Amino acid sequence: MRILRLQLLLLALLPLCAQAEDTWVSNDSYLRGAIKDCAAAGPDRTVCRHFTGEALVRLFGIGDFCTESRCLKAVEIEWELRNTPDKWGALGTANSQAVLDKARELSASGKAVLAVQNNDDRGQIGIIMPGAAVPSGKWGLNVPIAVAARVDRPEASFYGKGINWLFSDPAHVAIYVHLQ
Repeated sequence: MRILRLQLLLLALLPLCAQAEDTWVSNDSYLRGAIKDCAAAGPDRTVCRHFTGEALVRLFGIGDFCTESRCLKAVEIEWELRNTPDKWGALGTANSQAVLDKARELSASGKAVLAVQNNDDRGQIGIIMPGAAVPSGKWGLNVPIAVAARVDRPEASFYGKGINWLFSDPAHVAIYVHLQ
């Protein structure tokens, strides 16, 4: 009986996981193109700065971080995440395997999940993607994959790599999930 209930639960969750995957698959070309544009940005890094806000609108319909004239910088987004607990919930820091696993689970269910670091007002943000965890020897953890545009080093922007590519110290990386 327990096995039957578990199978029924898994069958009920499949459409949610499939929907999350569909969102990412249908936006694959956009995301890869935006990361490529960022990597080639040169001195005008506007495309890199706007990436997180624009990607959240496109993937999840979350328009909190863009206005008609611009999208917020990473440090401004980080401030908003910390100060809008009714919209964004903190899962914990990336040095916890349980937090990383929860981030992957929530991303697979279609939630917007962000990995954020604000270091000396030079923020970095990765958007957690659905998919298998990848081992990070440097962190000693299995990390979720992500997409991120780096304003500080555009050539290091990436799509579909572990979040350890973006952050050096997992203890300084906060993970947030969109609650609405």
